[in-house]
Amino acid sequence: MDDPAMCSTHLVELVARLSPKAVLLYKFAVEDPFWTRLEAQRRLGVGEAELDELVTTLAELLLLRPSRDSSREFDAVGPGTATAELLNAEENEIRRRQAVHRQVKRELLALQPTYFEARQARRSAEAIDVVDDVAVVRQLLADEAQRCGRELHIAHPGGGMDPDGLDRSLQLDMMMLERGVVMRSVLQHSTRLHPPTQQYVAAVTKAGALVRTTSIVPRRIIVFDREVAFLPPEDGDPAGGAVVVREPAVVSHLLESFDLLWHVGHRFPLLPESGADDGTGAAERELTGAILLQMAAGVKDEVIARRLGISVRTCRRHIADISTSLGAQSRFQAGVLAKQRGLVD
Repeated sequence: MDDPAMCSTHLVELVARLSPKAVLLYKFAVEDPFWTRLEAQRRLGVGEAELDELVTTLAELLLLRPSRDSSREFDAVGPGTATAELLNAEENEIRRRQAVHRQVKRELLALQPTYFEARQARRSAEAIDVVDDVAVVRQLLADEAQRCGRELHIAHPGGGMDPDGLDRSLQLDMMMLERGVVMRSVLQHSTRLHPPTQQYVAAVTKAGALVRTTSIVPRRIIVFDREVAFLPPEDGDPAGGAVVVREPAVVSHLLESFDLLWHVGHRFPLLPESGADDGTGAAERELTGAILLQMAAGVKDEVIARRLGISVRTCRRHIADISTSLGAQSRFQAGVLAKQRGLVD
């Protein structure tokens, strides 16, 4: 019981044993301070062994305690008193641990200026840090989200994040939006057909975020307050960690790239059934154009699908539709015809 985790588990198990018969025994003990075990057995209709278990449960929950009066075996204790005594030690341990966490975080974060000053003296790219541990990256993102006070820019490639990743993002994004942070996100057109992303976009746009889509998003970018940027590692896999950039010139360049994506993007459709112009038609045409461009360059289906954030099956369906529309007998001929008709540059 010295281990706080074990203590919590034991308390939960104890409360689960607080059955209706245990409650009746407690009520009986409060009503009649001089109750006896024999009377309790008759009142509750239980045997001696079952009554012993009920008494043990109430005693461990501190609702019954041995009486100092020799004429009584137990005294009933008020729920408030019992709760305070049961949880006092655990609450003290929680407060102690929270204080330790605050102290460690405060003292370690105080070293950040020293860290960056030392790196600046060592090399010109002092504010570029490679973090290999995904857990550390998530903590850094959460810390920056806590500090962010003005703007958040996000560019995310692919057909949509997994639900767990979207849940983590939604919690941080909603926290910032509630503080009045201006949030702009650029996703790929393929996310329009991804139900978890549709739900995520509906939630953040309702809170004030602006979300657009484009045919291709080259790399993931997250920029807080135009000061700190997070990029994927060299291989582009977020599971491999992140590159954290604080160099103003580099962050400014990333934001210029983001603005290019933003200006060619189309609003993410929230209510396509309303009949309003939601940009879906333009996005579909842009996706077709992007596929045509890749086909004309001789890019393989698998590579096109990866770049556009769609499945290979969906990509091939688009290619088949394009070939039919052009009257082409082959993929190569479709690319040639598209060039001849001025559909691609």
